[in-house]
Amino acid sequence: MKFTRVLLGIFALLLSGAAITLVSQEKNSPKPVSYTYAPTSEQTMHGWVVETKDFECPVTGTVGSHITVKNETGSIEVHLAPASFMKQYEINIRKGDNVTVVGSKITFEGKSALIAKSVAIGHDTYNFRDQSGKPLW
Repeated sequence: MKFTRVLLGIFALLLSGAAITLVSQEKNSPKPVSYTYAPTSEQTMHGWVVETKDFECPVTGTVGSHITVKNETGSIEVHLAPASFMKQYEINIRKGDNVTVVGSKITFEGKSALIAKSVAIGHDTYNFRDQSGKPLW
């Protein structure tokens, strides 16, 4: 009988330790970041493209096209659209292009960034989102 009580006590102790571990893991696990277009944080930036790159992007959820735009005040990464969308519509934004970007400001990997609604180069304007910020792809 005494052995059963000791065994039950050890079992209860182990269960409470496991519960504490589970709770502490939930509190310490990073929360998933949601990148959504917010019309309230929309801004316009003029500058020139200093870099273009495609990579697996949490903003679009696929391989996305990105540009880095620089002006007198600094530079910012701009999330454009899935690379497949860019290819389908033959949108080619190149290093050195003078651009006007309209986009929603976000923080991506600890830095300010923009989710592009549109990019204008000269007389051409490429739209990536509608007026409410919904993707066009």
